[in-house]
Formats: sequence, structure tokens, C-alpha cells
Amino acid sequence: MNWFKDNPFLAGIVAVCLVGSGVLGYLIFDSAAAFSASSEAYTAAVAKLHTLQNKVPFPSEANLKGIKSALADYSARIGDLRAQLAKMEVPLDEKVTPQQFQDGLRTAVNDIRIKAEANGVKLPANFYFGFDQYQTQVPNEQAAPFLHRQFLVIQSLVVRLVDFKVASIDGVARTPLPQESAAPGGGAKKPDAAEPVLSRFPFDISFTAEQGKFRVAFNSLLGSDQFLIVRSLTIQNSSPQAPAKKSSDPAAASSNPLAAVAGTPGKDQSNLQVILGRELLKVTLRLEMLDFSEPVAAKK
Repeated sequence: MNWFKDNPFLAGIVAVCLVGSGVLGYLIFDSAAAFSASSEAYTAAVAKLHTLQNKVPFPSEANLKGIKSALADYSARIGDLRAQLAKMEVPLDEKVTPQQFQDGLRTAVNDIRIKAEANGVKLPANFYFGFDQYQTQVPNEQAAPFLHRQFLVIQSLVVRLVDFKVASIDGVARTPLPQESAAPGGGAKKPDAAEPVLSRFPFDISFTAEQGKFRVAFNSLLGSDQFLIVRSLTIQNSSPQAPAKKSSDPAAASSNPLAAVAGTPGKDQSNLQVILGRELLKVTLRLEMLDFSEPVAAKK
């Protein structure tokens, strides 16, 4: 302490040096921190630049315009495809009421019975196109348009089979539509609810026909107004047993009218029977009716 008092000038210089050293140290530390931060930012910027340069396409203004143009073209093509698919679907008439559906179904049942009787086609008792439950009850309002559309598809197929004069329509069985399980008075689907790209509505049609008429009827499905997929086809021959083989027993052969006629030229061949080609086919078709949803971009 005496030295500082005795040498005030030197003491001041030492104090100034100490303060200057502290300030200098602080500035050096601050500069080092700023340099480190700048270096890290520069390294990150260089890495980001390299990432962008390696992207395909490079995010430039020209490439952005190209992507927007390609996206617009893609959307237009999706719209064209949806328009083509719409031509393969029976339109959904949302104005159909439950009572209108039931009345139309009842009228169609009476008409098909008259038509089937005129063409010699047998129908099951209480045939109702697979909508048996709606003989005595009406559907809910949400399901009525969808049931009406499915009914039109099934009706067209049944009418076509009757026109081809198959032996019989053995039955129609369908999987209930999702809308049928909706609570009465239920609201429509929320606008933001996700919709599937397509919906599947399966049903089965069973009928009995001659082989030739079956081929014509099956090929006629290609001309349906509705997009249909054949999921399964079951065919059962009405005569599953093969014709009996020719017996080596002369007595048995003599009792066979075919053998007798074949072995005796000039005999009356009116007893000759056709073995193959007279069988009837019992057919069960499992079909899927497809409903394609509207593309999101096309909605307004």
C-alpha cells in the first residue's frame, strides 16, 4: 500500500493496464464466440446449398414453373379419367325418397314376374331382387338413393337374363350397403371426412340356363352400364354323372337301345338320344359394383 502511495503515477499505469487487459480479454472472447457462430452458420449454409444443388429438379424459378405446369396437366388427366369412369356408372339420384324407392321396387317386381312368365323363366317364391326386407319397410333417407342405384343395376341384369330365356332365376343375394346401417335422420358425412378412392358393393346372382344361353348371358355383362367386376364364377352341371361306359356283356348290350340301333343299319333310329349337350348349368356369379369417388381437386 505504501508503494502505491509513494508511486501514484506508476500505480495509475498499472491500474490502467489491468483494466485494459480485462477489456481486451473480453473483446477477444466475444470475438471468438462471434467467429465460432459465424463459422457454424457458414458451414450450415454451405451444406444447405450443396443439398439444394443436388436436388432434382433444382429449386429454381424455371423448374418451379415446370412443376406447376406438370401438376396442372396431371390434374387435367385425372379429371378426364374420372369423366370416363363416370360414363361407366349408373348415376346416383340423391332426390330419390325412401317411399319412391319402395314403390319403384314393388312395381319392378310385378313387371318381372309378368315378363318371366311370358318367357317361360321360373322365379323363386317371393322374389324381390335381393331387397326382401323392403317389402314391408322403407329404408332410411340416406340409404334410399344408394339402394335405388344398386337396384337399377341388379334389375338390368335380371331383365337381361329373362330376355335370354334362361331356365330359371334362382336367387339374388347382396351385401347390405354401408348407408343402410346409418341411424334414421343421420346427417351427411362431414366435409373433411376422408373418402376412399372407390367403394365396392358386392352381390350374387344365381340362375340355371342351357350352355349356349349361359355363354351369351355371361358375355352380355360386358355391355352393362355399370362398372362391374366378376369376383367369382361357380358352375355346376345338372348331370354331374358321366354317361355309362359300354358294357361287354352281350345281354346288357342288347338291352341298350343305342347299341341296338347302332348295330342294326336301317332300323328306326327314333330312340337315339343325345348324351351330351342337353345338360343345364347352375351358375352363381359374384359381382362387385364399383363406385369411384370424386377427386379432391375437382371438388369446390
